Amino acid sequence: MQAIIPVGVDYAQLLEDVRAMFRHEFNNAAPAAPVAGTPPADELLSIQEAAGMLGVTVQTVHEWKRRGLLKYHKLGSRSYLKRADVLAALQGYQRSEKTGRGTNKKGQ
Repeated sequence: MQAIIPVGVDYAQLLEDVRAMFRHEFNNAAPAAPVAGTPPADELLSIQEAAGMLGVTVQTVHEWKRRGLLKYHKLGSRSYLKRADVLAALQGYQRSEKTGRGTNKKGQ
């Protein structure tokens, strides 16, 4: 077994480096098993992923969480939403098309 002896590195820097390594490995890790078909309904989505799925802004997702329209789960300091809850919200939410300026001109 190899030993790592940090020399000239303070505890805070070592801790931040270890966290960065874990983040890197976690973000670049391949799934344990190949995913076939549709993703599971209990899959957790980040706020950004949910916003993209719903076609709204991140701020809108936070507002819907605050108003109780979307259920969410806290893991540490971050919020996650279950895919099934996002899909249910998508079913009940119909986005209206907004017309831009000048699209409703008289005589057309």
